[in-house]
Amino acid sequence: MKLFADIAAGYALSYLDQVLREIDWRTAYQNLKRLADRLSQRDSFRKTLPPMA
Repeated sequence: MKLFADIAAGYALSYLDQVLREIDWRTAYQNLKRLADRLSQRDSFRKTLPPMA
């Protein structure tokens, strides 16, 4: 079940980075920042990210 939570959180945080850039969630939520950083190191996440616009 943890895998599904990682996918959902990774998608949501990536969406914030891609679409809602004005929200500075990384400063306010350090635990989520660490999670996003950890997920971004996984091949499964890196290979599926769209290019930054």
